[in-house]
Amino acid sequence: MSDTASADSIDKPGPLSSGARLWRHAQLWIASEGQRWLFVVKTLLAAFLALWLAFRFGLDSPRSAMMTVFIVALPSSGMALEKSIYRLGGTLVGCAVALVLIGLFPQQAILLFISLSIWIGVCTAGSALMRNARSYGFVLAGYTACMIAIPAVAAPAEVFNLAVARVTEISLGILCAAFINDMLFPRHQSDQLVTVVRRLYGNFAQLCHDAMQGQLSDDQLEKLHLQFAVEVAALESGRAAAFFEAGDMRTRNQQLHAFNAAAMVSLTTFHTLHQLMQRMRTRGNTLVPQLMMPLYAAFSDALLVSTQPAKTAAEAGITLEKLMLLQQHLPQMMSDARRRLQMSIQASQADPSQQLDLDTALELTQRFNDEFSHLVTVYHNLPKRLSERQVNSLIPILAYSTHTPIRIVLASGLRSTATLLILVFAWYGLNWPGAAGAVILAVIFSGLAASSANPRSMIRQITIGFGSAIPFAYFCAFLMLNHVEGYLMLVLSMLPFLVAGTYVSTIREVAGIGMGFNLMFAQIIAPENLMRFNIVMFLNESIAQVIGLAVAGLMFALIFPRHLQGARPHIADSLWEEALRVCVSDKPHLRHNFESRIRDLLNQLNMGIRGTADQATRHTLNQAITLLELGHAIIDLREINKAWIDGHPIHRSQQACINALADWFRKREPRQKEKLMILLAQTSALLQQFPFDQADFTAHKKTLVQRASSNLHLIASSLQDPALDEFVAVPKMTEGLLHAT
Repeated sequence: MSDTASADSIDKPGPLSSGARLWRHAQLWIASEGQRWLFVVKTLLAAFLALWLAFRFGLDSPRSAMMTVFIVALPSSGMALEKSIYRLGGTLVGCAVALVLIGLFPQQAILLFISLSIWIGVCTAGSALMRNARSYGFVLAGYTACMIAIPAVAAPAEVFNLAVARVTEISLGILCAAFINDMLFPRHQSDQLVTVVRRLYGNFAQLCHDAMQGQLSDDQLEKLHLQFAVEVAALESGRAAAFFEAGDMRTRNQQLHAFNAAAMVSLTTFHTLHQLMQRMRTRGNTLVPQLMMPLYAAFSDALLVSTQPAKTAAEAGITLEKLMLLQQHLPQMMSDARRRLQMSIQASQADPSQQLDLDTALELTQRFNDEFSHLVTVYHNLPKRLSERQVNSLIPILAYSTHTPIRIVLASGLRSTATLLILVFAWYGLNWPGAAGAVILAVIFSGLAASSANPRSMIRQITIGFGSAIPFAYFCAFLMLNHVEGYLMLVLSMLPFLVAGTYVSTIREVAGIGMGFNLMFAQIIAPENLMRFNIVMFLNESIAQVIGLAVAGLMFALIFPRHLQGARPHIADSLWEEALRVCVSDKPHLRHNFESRIRDLLNQLNMGIRGTADQATRHTLNQAITLLELGHAIIDLREINKAWIDGHPIHRSQQACINALADWFRKREPRQKEKLMILLAQTSALLQQFPFDQADFTAHKKTLVQRASSNLHLIASSLQDPALDEFVAVPKMTEGLLHAT
């Protein structure tokens, strides 16, 4: 009754309620549309500041400083600074390479072009490999060398002046963008990072709670796993950007690495436990899942604060207290589950083999409790400011590592190399002066689009932006600018067009169109101290720019069209390669690298999804998740095996299992899998029947034997998952009829 009355009082007309509603609408506008217009104002203010300073300093190409602002303009200051620094670093490297190549081949144009194409290929491959802000530095190092070396073919003596001018103009644009971003209503990446951390923890805790309560279907779990992979990658990207901001974010690098690593490992353990229960239910073993229900209920309650996961790091302290209390009761609950199973076995109501099922489930439960408690501890301690001594005393945590399939990396490099060679020799043979711009633009977007999951769509949007900018630029240049004088009138003439382009760039679905519009508009308007109004040159450069973009898109359709970021077949092959690596590699930090690389491959798989995931993509997703749990069990088994001497029967049997797994990962033949399953069963029987009363058989080794038995059982269970079978597409009846017709 009181709630209804209060609601009615709010809705009554009057000065107070009207003001409150107006303020609420204003807040909503500021949070959404207001942020877009703030970005527009800041970007244009920085762009025109860079242009004015370039005029005052008498730079050769003031438009380059202005275009740099458009390129590095990003919503948060951290992201803008990160991109700016890598842009500057790539520009310096590209200038140095251009000077070296011109010095080596001042009169040999063909050798110069071949060397440039090789350099472009290396830089594009590096960009495809990194797939983060550093990749932009690789792209810049490649196409900056082209932008300096290609115009210097006719005048090699001018190459140094071109390099100095390029660095000066880029630096000026970067400084102006950074100054405006930090001075005018700054949006810090560290603030957004807090939201990302809270969302990742909340989604993970809710996933575990809902799965334990049986509220999630297989389809929902698949989507949540992809979402988790995206959130882990977003956290790493945000952390890297926040590193460039002022404040104490640099001191929290290790804590954020620890949070990311703990979240990934905890989810893998939980999914392994969940899948084990599902496989038991599938084969008719419902007793063990029933025995696990009290543990699931206790964990479900501990994961929530009231009715939802902890929203803040402070609230996570409540979850931590619940988990510590659960830790005290966990041994007794596990003992009760084992006792109830023994009673069922003695009453002939259960099979003795179910004992191993329960032992494996309980070990995974204990491991999940430890790992999730560590995650909550790290999350709870994130807001605490650490001293320099505390930071130095932290155990180094490895960063999230990415892994791009090597075939995609090589294809990206070869594509850019071929693009430059084809276009540059066509330009050299046609002797068309305007074609130099087409060559440079094609090289630029061949490199930029190499790290995109949908390069054709990206280039299509940029091309639309370029094409739509031409008539507006013509109107501005030949019907407005040639009638005005002074910098203020120049700004007022260009402003309406650039406002529209910048605003469009804030809309995610068509951001490429807005970016292309601004870049093309500034490029062909070419504001300089001494303006030139040449219609022939204007049309020549405009056509060349659009042709360059079209050729870049054509190259992606003709050269290695299936070797793109997020391509499912290459991701599937890389998953099996990672599984093989955990069997044969002796490199340190194997578990962390395996975990983060599989998660990164899942993120790439999500990048390649257009709309709803098809049957093949879902199969690869399930395959990745199964290989993830299988790989962790293999790594654990390898660590356990180090405790035994080489000649010991347990060591020989376990090593034989690991070698057989490696052989199957290489070929994946049915006969190998049959032999592998027999070997796993024999080794498991050896561990269960081994005489524990030997003198050298300590309590620690007995624990290792129990862990090894659980891992062998888990490996055997995972190998029976249908996701590890080869994918065979099931054609639709209509497609078959059409083909027959």
